[in-house]
Amino acid sequence: MLAAVTAVSRNPAFFGQGRVPDTLEGRFEVMTLNAALALMRLQAEPDLRPLAQAFTDQLFRQFDSGLRETGVSDTAVPKRMHKLASSFYGRLGAYSASIEAADVPALADAISRNTRAHEAEPLAAYVLAVAQAQGARPALALLETDGWPAPPR
Repeated sequence: MLAAVTAVSRNPAFFGQGRVPDTLEGRFEVMTLNAALALMRLQAEPDLRPLAQAFTDQLFRQFDSGLRETGVSDTAVPKRMHKLASSFYGRLGAYSASIEAADVPALADAISRNTRAHEAEPLAAYVLAVAQAQGARPALALLETDGWPAPPR
């Protein structure tokens, strides 16, 4: 599942003029947004909560590896991981509340604030469409990239 979330998050359509900046931070934000969608879908089914935990564990191992690959020292990684975890769970809470309420303006505001995207409304609409589409499909559709609608252009 992490492979699909990562592949979807790397789609160039998320990045560019008016969209999410194509930076390390911007890529973290898009990954967080898509990972939040996956976690919300998995947590919607009580039987899949162990899979949700395994996904989260893999996600944070990937974040850890990414920090190390960018040259963050072994002694600084735990502090940076703590900050990333705090950011991730804060965003998960904000996005989840807006998605569950189908509140596009609140979701666009949260996305804009976190991603610095100037045109967050299309991204917010995309996120709601993804959440609805994934809710109507089996959770295991998250394993494949075709289980994720194309990002807005």
